[in-house]
Amino acid sequence: MKKLLLFVFTFGTVILFGASKYYLTIADVEPQLTSFSFSHEYGFTDEKGFVEYIQIGDEKYDAFFKSAAKLDGLVILTKAMTTQTTGELKKYAISKVADETLSQSIKEIVGDSSPEQYTVEQSIAIMKLAQQQGKVKGDEKAYFGTTAVSLGIGVYSLGKGITEASNLITGGNELLKNVKSIKKTRILAATKGLKGSLTNLQGVVENGPPTLEEMKVLLVAFKALGSM
Repeated sequence: MKKLLLFVFTFGTVILFGASKYYLTIADVEPQLTSFSFSHEYGFTDEKGFVEYIQIGDEKYDAFFKSAAKLDGLVILTKAMTTQTTGELKKYAISKVADETLSQSIKEIVGDSSPEQYTVEQSIAIMKLAQQQGKVKGDEKAYFGTTAVSLGIGVYSLGKGITEASNLITGGNELLKNVKSIKKTRILAATKGLKGSLTNLQGVVENGPPTLEEMKVLLVAFKALGSM
């Protein structure tokens, strides 16, 4: 007797039998972050989904899969935001090196470090120095002020998300424990989906806090640099 292959082709994508694949957009993960201009290199657009999740037709399991995917997406978004804003901060700091009125004081801050090696703390210190000397331009202030708003949203959402992830892990393990109670045709897809989601949630719990702390540092600095 031939075994039934539990895979089907849908629009060129192999999907585990009993499950449908969907994607979350930025607006699905955190609507308030749609106003943040992510660099094209990250491939984020509000119209294009970037986090995959499955639905199997069971309300409890489907809700878990989608919630877990949202938190995974939140870490992806906030990490990208942190990397991007850190890069912009360093660019602004490096641009001040050529200013003769600031060069000696900058030297005292960075020592022998080359501009490419500036830390976040050094970059912040340089920009604060420039601000004290009236060397932060209007468009630079506007950038820091606007970005501070997005960072604030990210800090709040990620902090909340880390707590939610811990709770979801508990709930997910319970669903995995009782997976054989659902329809037999859904068990394989549910099990695979649960294990993948739990792995991602553990990543949120482990990787979220360091990103959150980095964002908090940037938020404080950007608020100050964006003030008139």
